[in-house]
Order: sequence, then C-alpha cells, then structure tokens
Amino acid sequence: MSVIRTEGLGKTYKGGTAALRGLDLTVNEAEVFGFLGPNGAGKSTTIQLLLNFLRPSTGRAFLFDQPVSCTKSRSRVGYLPESVNLHGYYSGHRLLELYAGLLGVRRADRPRQASRVLERVGLLEAGGQTVSTYSKGMLQRLGLAQALLNDPDLLILDEPTSNLDPVARRDFRDILTELKGSGKTVFVCSHILSEVESVCDRVAILQRGHLNRVGTLEELSTARGCRVVAADLTAEALEALAHTAAQVELERGVATIECGDEKIRGDVEQVLQQNGATIERVEMETQSLEEIFFAAIGREETQ
Repeated sequence: MSVIRTEGLGKTYKGGTAALRGLDLTVNEAEVFGFLGPNGAGKSTTIQLLLNFLRPSTGRAFLFDQPVSCTKSRSRVGYLPESVNLHGYYSGHRLLELYAGLLGVRRADRPRQASRVLERVGLLEAGGQTVSTYSKGMLQRLGLAQALLNDPDLLILDEPTSNLDPVARRDFRDILTELKGSGKTVFVCSHILSEVESVCDRVAILQRGHLNRVGTLEELSTARGCRVVAADLTAEALEALAHTAAQVELERGVATIECGDEKIRGDVEQVLQQNGATIERVEMETQSLEEIFFAAIGREETQ
C-alpha cells in the first residue's frame, strides 16, 4: 500500500500562476522521503494539496490509497508547518492537552499523552513554562510534539530543523529513525540538504512545478566509480594491476584500488581473481545530495 500517491497533480492559482504541474509521485510505507526544491518550486503547494488545504486544478492525490478528502485517512497524519504559530498564553503541557482534545483523545488520557510527546522531543522539564517564554528552538520542538500527539502513521514535516541547534538536530534524526523503525512514514521538506541526506531513503527534486528527479542517492548519483579493497596480493598481481587504468595504494599488505568506471572495475576484479587475491569489499562512490541537487536544478536557480 502506498502512503502518499499523486496522479497528474497540478495547481494553478488565480492570475494564471502554475505552482505545480502534473506531479506523479509515490511514497511507500516505513519510508523517510525527502522533498526538495528551490524557493517557488511548488513544495508548499504540494503539501497543502496533500493535506486538503487546497483543491487541485488537475489530477488527484491519495493518502493510504484514499482520496485526501477522506477524514479517516487525514486522522492518521501528523503535520509540522514551516511557521509554527502556537498559543503563547498556555503552558506547553496544557497546550498539548488542548490539542489532544481536538484530536479526540479521551480527557483522562490527555495529560499522559502530552507528557509522552514532550519527553520525546526533550521538553518535559519545560512543559510547565508558558509558551510565550520559549525560544525559537523550543517552539520548533513543541511543534514537533503536537505533530506526534496522535501517534501518526504519516508525518509531514515542513522545514522541521530550521530553528534547532546541533544537539536538537541530532535528537530529531534519532526520532525519525525510531519512527521509521516502528513502521511510520515521514515526508520531510527541508533546505538543509545534509540533514535530508543523513535520514532519507529516497528524495524527490522539484523544479518550477515539475518533478525533476526521484530516487535513492545511489540511483540519482552520476558518479560511477568505486573503491576495491583487496588483500593477499602477489607481486604478479601488483604488476598486472599496474597495466590497468586503476590507481593502487598499498599499505600493510592491503591494497586500495580506485576504479574510475565499471570497465576498470571489471579489469581489476579479473586480475585479482586470476592471481588468487582476496577482495575484502567494494565501496561504490556516490555524489553528495548537494551535488545531485545542484546538478539537477542548476546553481542559478538558487540565486
């Protein structure tokens, strides 16, 4: 079952501005999915369409194989918007109790539920403080706490780490890992590419309303080189390797062999096998997400 699915999804605003054009996208269960693009690419419009805040001009969108207009499907979603605007006159704990009530949590269970999510985001000790006294980072964590209140099967996060310090960002990554491990799906939109790279299984890159690329980092990377690490090399093997296009470094009897493409790798592996060497591992080279992103959209798009 797909958790998110769009078919030809598009949105044109009054005045003729086409924010999204024919988006076909599938996000699977227990997947952390990164949704990327420069400003104005259509990311926020996509999220609003998925949450049924906007009506599409073309196409359809589904959550858990049901139309996004289905109330039951939306009840399985937690959402953290880019701009977190919370009622500042409540304490953090009381505010979450209020939100839990809006979600249909029984009155007797609300305090426990609020404490659970506050602890999960590292705000349990600050739960009694008035929200208006919270720092930007604390507000962001409180926003994440409200998104987790209903124990959602799908978590949609829009710039979730923008106000977090390095420690809180590490904690955030740990939370995403836990959610994925428990079978949850996370759809995260972020400009912090290193964060996305560290947690996401797949990414999609949106550009001017069009889906530019989608896949794993390995699938999207144009780098095709690899590194072969081998042991038990004889003098004959080293001599044969010298006649290939690979670069060889030898240290303490272990050779690290840089192969620029698949043909060179094939030549190297043939030499090693013919001379009785042991291939300990093969490390594939991939581009960083930043390199993939700028190759897809061009650097001028972000300027």
